[in-house]
Amino acid sequence: MANKNNIYDSEDVTGRFDTDDIEQNKVISAIGYIPVLFLVPMLATQSPYAKFHANQGLILTLAAIVLNVAQWVLGKIFGMIPFFRSFVPEIISFAVGVAVLIYIIIGVMNAAQGKAKKLPFIGNLLDIIH
Repeated sequence: MANKNNIYDSEDVTGRFDTDDIEQNKVISAIGYIPVLFLVPMLATQSPYAKFHANQGLILTLAAIVLNVAQWVLGKIFGMIPFFRSFVPEIISFAVGVAVLIYIIIGVMNAAQGKAKKLPFIGNLLDIIH
């Protein structure tokens, strides 16, 4: 269960997975956090551990798409305002890029360390890949 004192700490379900499965599938699980590459652990193995991380990678890919669309819309809106046009779209773009990169790093580190932790804030949104 997640530590209630740290809002960034997410649910750890590592105990649900076989230790041999975890050890054998750390690398392929980590690959799944690179956007769109969630397909690799989803299709290349039957490992429940890898499937867990493929699902988290899918969530991250969808979140990145939504954030990029929101970034584009906000960039267009602020691009119409002369004062904000020169810097706000770049700030929004940078913030989205950093957020997605942080999530990729968190996911890759968890998978490579043999942890099955859901991504903070977004990890509980979908459970599609089993």
